[in-house]
Amino acid sequence: MIIKWTFIAVMVFLDLVYCISEKLEINNGVIKGQILKSRNGQSYYSYTGIPYAKPPIGELRFKAPVPVESWDGILDTTKESNICIQSGSTDGQEDCLYLNVYSPKTNKKSLPIMFWIHGGGFTWGNSRSSMFGPDYLMDKDVILVTIHYRLGILGFLSTEDDVIPGNYGIKDQVAALRWVQQNIVHFNGDPNRVTIFGGSAGGASTGFHMLSPMSKGLFHKVILQSGAPVCKWAILPPGIPRKRAHAVATISGCIFDTSKDILQCLRKVPAQYLIDLHTKLFTWITHPSVLFSPVVENCNSGQEAFLCHHPIFDFHQESFVPAIVGLNSEEGGLFVASLYNNTSLIHPEFQMDFNRLVAIMANYNYYTKPEYIDEIGEKVFKKYFPSGGIDDHTHISAVNMFTDSVFAECIIDMAYKLSSPVYSYFYNYQNEFSFNTLFGSCEKPLGVTHGDELNSIFKMNSLNPNDLNEKD
Repeated sequence: MIIKWTFIAVMVFLDLVYCISEKLEINNGVIKGQILKSRNGQSYYSYTGIPYAKPPIGELRFKAPVPVESWDGILDTTKESNICIQSGSTDGQEDCLYLNVYSPKTNKKSLPIMFWIHGGGFTWGNSRSSMFGPDYLMDKDVILVTIHYRLGILGFLSTEDDVIPGNYGIKDQVAALRWVQQNIVHFNGDPNRVTIFGGSAGGASTGFHMLSPMSKGLFHKVILQSGAPVCKWAILPPGIPRKRAHAVATISGCIFDTSKDILQCLRKVPAQYLIDLHTKLFTWITHPSVLFSPVVENCNSGQEAFLCHHPIFDFHQESFVPAIVGLNSEEGGLFVASLYNNTSLIHPEFQMDFNRLVAIMANYNYYTKPEYIDEIGEKVFKKYFPSGGIDDHTHISAVNMFTDSVFAECIIDMAYKLSSPVYSYFYNYQNEFSFNTLFGSCEKPLGVTHGDELNSIFKMNSLNPNDLNEKD
């Protein structure tokens, strides 16, 4: 009798601890992952490269994501998947709609989910474990889901009509959220406790999901890190996306009168050509830094639309969930890192043509009548550079200018606009790695810049191979 009850107790314990394993059956088939160790030695299950939608190629290019089909056999999810094709990367592919799931090996059931959306101006970025490693979060009782979504022209081109409505990249995010609702229970997750969090364009995306009827009911809390849908870089005024789409079509040789003909032509253009083409649309150096982003759609077309109202002109919240909204102390540092070297401005035209260029970099040129650009520029210059010049002694003033104009103003505005519990943070801890080093050669201290908080949340081996120290 003792042996019998001991056996039952052991089986119950094993059921609690090993409710998932390396080999796991989800809705579309069987996957095989691996067991890894967190920073503190906690075992966790890692499943990388799980498809959540069909490859968006051929006739599925410039189309909302289509649910993935089931597969036979065992899908190997121990290797990293393709990242989405993007400028400056040699291993990106158009077939990129994959996600990663990391789940602690624990006797606790129904863990909450943290759903990460990477940033990169809707143009760059990926969620591979080498970039956003789960090592730190796996010491907590949470499941981490990270995703790839279409970027740049392939993700956000729009003719602002029902033929090429746009928002494909952010609709990919919705498809991944739907996948979580349908599958996360297999990973010991609770589909009723999903927190979306994202940085920069990922933070703006997180905010867009709060405004979208398509995303309603798919998440329960949000964290917006250094980005919001009311930032001028996150969404363009009506008319501009269509003009950019026609510019893309013209450069690609798809010179047609109708959106339907443009669509059919652009689907035949090599993906790498389209991705590289965006560099021809910069006005100055690499600005505007965001060329293609979410757009307002026609919500009466019969198609499922992501965004029905322009958040800057007509803020309309759909999901009333608790939110954390925050930013870093010197967000604008990475802009300044690209403008200064150790002694002076690299681009003296920034001072000579300040009014026009600051409007482009701060993204208010499209929201301002041309006759007011000079007046605004002069006021900005007087406020941040009262000495009358931009030189090697004014880099902190420039940091403050970009922090305020590009990030702080709109992020604070978002916090005020939300009609749900809102909490805020202000991050000012400088650890070993800074994103400033990726954007220029300026060795002057530029503060805790845009993205610097990420190194405290994720193990970012591709950028910083060192682990956090005890102080961190």
